[in-house]
Amino acid sequence: MKIERLIVAVAAVMLCTPAVSFEGGGVQARYQETVKSLPCHAPGQRIEGRAKLENPSDGNSVRALVDEILDYPHSFGEIPQVMNTIIKERLTKAEMNFKLGLSPGVEATDIVRIVNTLADKFQLPDYARTTPHQVEVLCFGAEISMPTFMGLPSAQPVDETARADSRKLSPAQATYLLLALINAKQLSPDYQLPPDEWEKTKFGPMMEKLTKYKELKESGQLSKLEAKVTLTSLSSQSTDLRTAVSHAISQMSLTDGLDLVDQAFAAVGIGK
Repeated sequence: MKIERLIVAVAAVMLCTPAVSFEGGGVQARYQETVKSLPCHAPGQRIEGRAKLENPSDGNSVRALVDEILDYPHSFGEIPQVMNTIIKERLTKAEMNFKLGLSPGVEATDIVRIVNTLADKFQLPDYARTTPHQVEVLCFGAEISMPTFMGLPSAQPVDETARADSRKLSPAQATYLLLALINAKQLSPDYQLPPDEWEKTKFGPMMEKLTKYKELKESGQLSKLEAKVTLTSLSSQSTDLRTAVSHAISQMSLTDGLDLVDQAFAAVGIGK
């Protein structure tokens, strides 16, 4: 396996960078075909189903949840098997430790810090950077569609404001949000805006729409959450990001790459 591919795989999964592909539009095409072949929001339903069966003391049940999170269709395509295995084992252990009270949770600022640090390191365009509010919007949407998986733990006080901006996330929840943000940055023009512009034009309307949708759902006016998947060609921003990250990674040494991997694991509570 080439070192560039090794680093790209882990960076794409754990560092929340825009996707990197050395196969032109192949990754995007495979992602679209995967989504088309799945029942409407079936992957989210599978994650929610695994979360309902999760027992922190049972490694198999936790591993099943981790499998669903990392096997969820993503814009960057499949992860090389050797890295997939390593990531899943470390994430499973970290999730068990968190649920058993043996390790602290992850904050939105941890996710934002590693993403923006990498954007700075790779000298990516401003719209590659993220904010706590972007994580909060993705977290709120996931709470609505997957309340068992993304809902607040019983140990935390029930507070409508205690979303990803202030709550403690488990390593599995944080990883899911990282992957969701990868997809958003890669596929959604709504997230391909400079942070200041996004805060002014997108945050308020997005939260308002989600709040209204949640109210309708809880009132019984919506029998179930309906997901709409819009498949579009890569935007110019997406192409620029892929090119920039590909070039930056090609200049990295093995030591630099593995150091970034360890920083990313540490940021989401995954020890060695």
